[in-house]
Amino acid sequence: MTVVAETQLQRWLSQAKRIVILCIGSEIRTDDAFGPVLARRLKVTVPDHVTVIDAGTVPENYTGTMTRINPTHVLIVDVADMGLIPGEFHFLEARNITGLTISSHAPSLRVIAKYLTATTGAKVALLAVQPKSLEFGEALTDELRSAIESTARMLIRLLKSR
Repeated sequence: MTVVAETQLQRWLSQAKRIVILCIGSEIRTDDAFGPVLARRLKVTVPDHVTVIDAGTVPENYTGTMTRINPTHVLIVDVADMGLIPGEFHFLEARNITGLTISSHAPSLRVIAKYLTATTGAKVALLAVQPKSLEFGEALTDELRSAIESTARMLIRLLKSR
């Protein structure tokens, strides 16, 4: 993760009280599994004020759950083709989510972010990672497997410092 993206995420989380991390992806499309794999990694280590949701390819099915949680912040994690080096990240606040080629779900992340902002009143942002491959297959590429660990460590550190 770039220092800039980490700094932006840290600043965005500064006033967070209740956080939802909404991980999106398909475990049968190589690097698209980034979200679900990260969700499993985070669930056992995040503080109590953080809820991790593995939304698979249907993030819209979890909007009711998120509304009940009443988060102050929702961080969406997904792969997006941004023309970057595989495993590289961008952090985008909801209003800046435009023009990304996203993986395996029907509603665009912009639509999901706008809906979550309207229904929960939460600040919504995206942590997008550049995939290397979205071919059918059940194993992450080496680049994204490495990015899982560095992302998990960084998120846990930022969340525990809250």
